[in-house]
Amino acid sequence: MHLEESKQILRECPLFSELNEAQLDLVLLTCEEANFTPGEAIFMQGDPGDALYIVVRGEVEILLESPKPGEEPVSLSLMTTGQNFGEVTLVEEGTRTATARARTAVQLIRIPRQRLLRLSGNYPEIGFHIVRRIAADMALKIRDMNLSVRTQIFWQPSPRKSDPQPI
Repeated sequence: MHLEESKQILRECPLFSELNEAQLDLVLLTCEEANFTPGEAIFMQGDPGDALYIVVRGEVEILLESPKPGEEPVSLSLMTTGQNFGEVTLVEEGTRTATARARTAVQLIRIPRQRLLRLSGNYPEIGFHIVRRIAADMALKIRDMNLSVRTQIFWQPSPRKSDPQPI
């Protein structure tokens, strides 16, 4: 992948969209290219969280593995060009809470956690912008999840005309 193409992907990614050209160049120095074939796991649920990924080309499916052997995983989301995943590892060192699998041939930018943390320590303004964008993204995801749970708990189907009506 050409450096200018990688830089353009970073520029369009919400996590890095507020950075200036010099700051993008510094982030670019932390990046690696990663390629996966259809069906190949990028990481598995339970793996250590060691990197953030940005989709350059292709589709990545985020899956929740069932605790019951033999049951199919549940698809949580589909990531496409310019979208990032695995960002929680930047704010919390722990294990992956879902599996990421290439749905198609996929080309990714991989940013190792330790490199990005070192960059953020050396350039706090870069770290501030990235963490602020991660917090905004996580807040949006929590809001969506709350709405989904609320809908499941309080949703009631409309009565059908054939149902008996209360007297």
